[in-house]
Amino acid sequence: MLLMMLMLAAATEGWAVTSGSNPETMLIQLDNSLKEKNKYEKQKLENIARIKQKLKSEAGTGRYAVVRQLYREYSSYQYDSAYVYAREMGRLARSLRSADYQVEGQCAIVFCLLSAGLYNEGSDALDSIDISRASAPYRKIFFTTAARFYYDMADFTHANPYMDRYVRQGGIYTDSLLHYLSEGSRDWLYAVGMREMKERHYDTCIRYFNALLKRTDTDTHLKAIVTSSLGWICLFKQQNEEAVSYLARAAVYDNQAATRETTALCTLARLLYQQGDIQRATEYVRQSLANANFYGARQRIIEVSGILPIIEQDRYSIMESQRNAMATTAVIAVLFVVALLVSTWLIRRQMKKLKQAQSVIAERKAQVEQKNAQLTEANKIKDEYIGQSFYTNAEYINKVTKLYRTIDQKIAARQYQDLRSLLKESELIAERKSMFADFDKTFLNLFPHFIDQYNCLFADAGDKGGADKSKTLTTEMRIFALIRLGITDSERIAKFLNYSIHTINTYKTRVKNKSLVDNDQFEARIMEI
Repeated sequence: MLLMMLMLAAATEGWAVTSGSNPETMLIQLDNSLKEKNKYEKQKLENIARIKQKLKSEAGTGRYAVVRQLYREYSSYQYDSAYVYAREMGRLARSLRSADYQVEGQCAIVFCLLSAGLYNEGSDALDSIDISRASAPYRKIFFTTAARFYYDMADFTHANPYMDRYVRQGGIYTDSLLHYLSEGSRDWLYAVGMREMKERHYDTCIRYFNALLKRTDTDTHLKAIVTSSLGWICLFKQQNEEAVSYLARAAVYDNQAATRETTALCTLARLLYQQGDIQRATEYVRQSLANANFYGARQRIIEVSGILPIIEQDRYSIMESQRNAMATTAVIAVLFVVALLVSTWLIRRQMKKLKQAQSVIAERKAQVEQKNAQLTEANKIKDEYIGQSFYTNAEYINKVTKLYRTIDQKIAARQYQDLRSLLKESELIAERKSMFADFDKTFLNLFPHFIDQYNCLFADAGDKGGADKSKTLTTEMRIFALIRLGITDSERIAKFLNYSIHTINTYKTRVKNKSLVDNDQFEARIMEI
């Protein structure tokens, strides 16, 4: 015994529980395994169907063996069917007059009642079992069933002094069981490990269970029970990450074995709920409830039903919070869109005002440029005419001075007849022509294309307002030349040209009537030259 304990200690190296897998990795494996639940259940049902097929051709002891197989297939899968085949085992045992088979059949009934949560009925059935005539292998079955019954009663009661009493009773049956087991065997490791766990010797239990998991003859269902127990120990030690890994692994084993009478998935759901993983917790607890309902385990249904409303309430609260958050986000988004639309409207309004301002600025700029052009033109005209005026005035003064001297000489010499002949009207006419010629020259220097552009306002050469091919202006042209220079008063034009106002207006009307341009637009076209 001492050698065995040393070997176990060396194999496990310490008491800390380690699952060897990352919790999230194990949860992903569990999620993937649950997606294949139908596949495992199909395999289970196919195996049951094959066993049932064999039942048709068996009788006597052979039939009992087949019924036992069916019971074992249903024992952790579905209570009703398991109970039916457990009763059939009892009936066949009585017909075969086998004390061993009778003990086994009664233990099967106890297991079914225990798994279904019928503890009073299970206790009565257990008390009625007589093992006095049973052989050692079947006594082992009885003690295994009795130990399981009292340990489960302790877990269900979970209140002292009853819980400790049931644990002690379970320990007594375990001690009796160990007499029929080889030390270090699979069943021996499981029995001792379970006893140590129920008696709260967790470190010792961990060593036995870890040794059990390393064995190659440990089946999937037993691995599920052991890893689930290790997960429960981790919870007690507050090693939550390791607990998640072990419970997830146990749930994977249960799913692969198509076991419906389970606790790992529900315990894992409760732990994940405490850690805030509401989505997984909800899914796992629903699966647990479905398993409990399918198997018919009353205590499991009560246990799962106690946690499901709590998880669903939190899930509803989370969904409500998410919905409120979405509603708030939607309101904010709507307000943002409204603000965006208002901003867009304001921006477009400002842009419109800006375009209007730019249009006004452009218009004002054009007006300023036009005025600048007019000022430039006026300055050019002013400079041209000031220079010409100085020259003309100087020449005129010289002529007047010469005339005054001549008149003075004639008066002094009393040559009155010569004086009269000197002042001829023809000379005044010549002076006026000279003045017009100077005007034409100066104007055409300023507006060299005036004659051509003026002629374009008429249909043909014969109707060009009296124009000719020379580089001098006609009387009609001079009228509009003065208008182009800004002299629009007919009286001033008449004085300059030595005509009456009526004559000037007559000339203007006649020219406008001959032009291609509307009379009201004619002078504006002249100003564009």
